[in-house]
Amino acid sequence: MTARTLPGGAARAGRIVRLRRRFLPADTLVVLLLVVVVGFLFIYPFLMLVFGAFRTAAPGLPGDFSADGVTGAYKDSKVWGTLKNSALYSGAVQVLCLTMGAFFAWVVTRTTTPLRRLVTPIMVLVFATPTIFFTIGWGMLGRDPAGLINAGYRQLPLPLPGDSVVNVESWYGIIGVTSLKLTAIVYFLFLGSFMGLNRSLEEASRIAGAGRLQTVLRVELPVLAPAITGIAILGFTAGLSLLDIPLLLGLPADIHVFPTEILSHVTAVTPSDYAGASALSMLLVAIVIGLVLVQRKLLGQRSFVTVTGKSDDRARWDIGRWKYACTAVIVLYGLLAVLLPVGQLVLGSLQPFFGVYSNLTTANYTAVLDDPETMSALVTTLIVSGVAGLVGTAIAVVVTYVGKNSRSRFRSVPVMGVWILMALPGITVGLAILWAYLAVPGLRELYSTIWILVIALAVHAVPITSRATEGSIAQIGTELEEAARICGTSATRTLVVITGRLILPSFLVGWFVAAVLSAGNLDVPILLASPDNQTLPVKAYSLYQSGDAGQAGAAFCVMMASFIVVLAAGWTASLLLRRLGRGPT
Repeated sequence: MTARTLPGGAARAGRIVRLRRRFLPADTLVVLLLVVVVGFLFIYPFLMLVFGAFRTAAPGLPGDFSADGVTGAYKDSKVWGTLKNSALYSGAVQVLCLTMGAFFAWVVTRTTTPLRRLVTPIMVLVFATPTIFFTIGWGMLGRDPAGLINAGYRQLPLPLPGDSVVNVESWYGIIGVTSLKLTAIVYFLFLGSFMGLNRSLEEASRIAGAGRLQTVLRVELPVLAPAITGIAILGFTAGLSLLDIPLLLGLPADIHVFPTEILSHVTAVTPSDYAGASALSMLLVAIVIGLVLVQRKLLGQRSFVTVTGKSDDRARWDIGRWKYACTAVIVLYGLLAVLLPVGQLVLGSLQPFFGVYSNLTTANYTAVLDDPETMSALVTTLIVSGVAGLVGTAIAVVVTYVGKNSRSRFRSVPVMGVWILMALPGITVGLAILWAYLAVPGLRELYSTIWILVIALAVHAVPITSRATEGSIAQIGTELEEAARICGTSATRTLVVITGRLILPSFLVGWFVAAVLSAGNLDVPILLASPDNQTLPVKAYSLYQSGDAGQAGAAFCVMMASFIVVLAAGWTASLLLRRLGRGPT
């Protein structure tokens, strides 16, 4: 039976089916459209970064092709010394972060330590504190000799050697501050792995006569090898990419790392060496890819299964008197990572001058609130972080959902495209966006507007928001959507009513995480922000560099108060919507 012999509606349906088979199925068309979007947002900037390494002019300006920028960057002995510094810095940070993160995850999931329930809230606060303000807080705490710690040290009624006890503008300073900050991320990455360990492995080890410490070292840690190596590589990459702490605390001590070297190629020389900066960024990408290949080679085909069908005992260890030592470590970390830096920012915002701990005043708040540039930066930060978080999470959800449910042979292309920029530090993402947008006449108009900040921060956040949402999408069975389609529900309504509602909690979490990270991001806006469209981290960095540390602290307090108001308004709106949805009782 052909379409001509069918009734009108069926005949039209037959023609539609034949047209789709003749050209492309709808599923493939959607995937190809997504490939175009992801290619433009992610792959195109990366290719333009490579393109820029061989140009003799700045982005958007006429020039010639030359390899002088690449050869000049790689022949400079200072660059290789900086790379060595970056490796030492990131390696030392990872040793401390992995040790502390694994320790806190083990204490929370496996022991009866009294204050273990405070660890997760502390880590949330550390994670939520923007890195730039965390660094400024410690810069005011540990600066030699005017920092609060050194001032308190000199007030001790004891004969003490020297006038100071700490100087964060040093190697041990930047390593220690970075370790305190990144431990929170490592802890959350370790938490799920420690919760998934099978207790029967411990029981077998104890029956065989091994002690608890020996069990941890010879049984649990080898089983956690995938998590440890994966987190170590991710953390090492983050250490190589981190800009805020080395920029504020390292440069005053003449300590140079790779991100600060890339930034100096653009901002510290005249004319700016964009080709050299792009060449250094390409080297960093090659290092990250090499680390991933090393991880796969080391793990090979070994088995690391810990979750089986056998019963699992969730009883915690009573570690005796050691639990008090663990409690002391929790208190010490909370003091160093939350109370001291945040308290210093609040105290510093009330100081008339940095280092003066008397005659506290609100003059810094008055200066911040009366400064149109600072208030404009605050408004820009709130808008950009909210929109970038929303866009980044939406892109992550669409890419993950299509990669899971599509049957097209091209479905993995968008997922791979999203992860290309994961290997790039924030400063390099900003540089790639500059090359990609200033080189095109129509896109050039976005420069010096908030929209280029939104695009760059959304692109930078997508790999993180993908991790926040892919779990919930993977848990949704296709039979739910198939049942809805059988009942006559359209594909769009099924996607919104069923799938959308199920992934909504993860979507909101991803949006919140992306917004927080975007609000505190300095790496990306430092190259893209214009004087009329600065974000608050860029403004705070400028204030701190000019000696106005008190105003930088006041800016932090104002931003935190603004976020609290926004979150309270959102929470109130959600309560009202729930109450309206329930109707009268």
